[in-house]
Amino acid sequence: MIPRANGARLENDDRRPKWLNSPVTFHAGTLTEIRKCIPAFERRPFVLPPTGGETLRTNGRLETIVRLPFGEDKTVVPVGVVSKDYALAPHTAVLDATIEALHGVKIAPSDVRAELKITEYGERMALSLYLPDKYQYDPGDGYPMALRLECINSIDGSTRFRALMGWFRLVCSNGLVIGVTRFDIRRRHVGEFRIHDIGEVLSSGLSESEAEKRNFAQWRKTRITLEQLKPWIEDDLRKDWGFKAATRAFHIARTGADAEITGQYRDSTPTTIAVRLAKRVPGAPEKAGNLYDVSQILAWLARDRRDLQEQMEWREQIPALMASLN
Repeated sequence: MIPRANGARLENDDRRPKWLNSPVTFHAGTLTEIRKCIPAFERRPFVLPPTGGETLRTNGRLETIVRLPFGEDKTVVPVGVVSKDYALAPHTAVLDATIEALHGVKIAPSDVRAELKITEYGERMALSLYLPDKYQYDPGDGYPMALRLECINSIDGSTRFRALMGWFRLVCSNGLVIGVTRFDIRRRHVGEFRIHDIGEVLSSGLSESEAEKRNFAQWRKTRITLEQLKPWIEDDLRKDWGFKAATRAFHIARTGADAEITGQYRDSTPTTIAVRLAKRVPGAPEKAGNLYDVSQILAWLARDRRDLQEQMEWREQIPALMASLN
């Protein structure tokens, strides 16, 4: 299930997820608890520190974004350099906008579970809000899916602001994610920057969620065999996600367990290369039997990317990959 403990959850440095090469920390709890995990930032002149004998001048076209002292770290840390017309959208402002959006659709913020993924110095944030249980969808396999609102933001302009709706499959601590809601917003941090559009994303996502449930139900009814999957895995999936991911998908569909390649790539294909079966995929059947099972295999592979940016990019490709299989 979604972690309930307050505070950070860390992993060994060599296994710790990253986001554009910055280590990521995870926090979970209420929105009030999450707020305490978000640092503050401000703009400062872009100028070098004083040095002996040199004449220094402030860059009139650029500014520095700095993270202010946070928690036990009493230092001020520069996190990026931006143009003068850059619209700084603090993470706390995004959090406030999500709370306003919840009130707009009559959901009490206290009824929402939240998860925060944030980089080492706080320059990038992914905030997930899991809506109350009444919005869940049970596909009939014993593993319900929660509807969630996601907000992606950066202080340094490295990632565009995004708000979108998606689904999170509740399988212990191993969530399988598939974002199929088409309505989302992307904003550059310049000019008209309106984080309050989050409310529109949430209300539209709630409206479209019923259609998505019907889509999931149709996927569950649409039977598929391993022989039907093979050409799709060899062609579409291999082309878009690579040989390794295609191989893993084939064996998860075949056995319900992930796989590690042990054979030689030369003269092999994703469905013929030698592998060693690894851990079972939570919630996966022993053999994929319908399109819904396949969608969850793709979601598992997307979630397993170490870099959060890649996770998001792969997840967004799932609907197109599923369409190519239909």
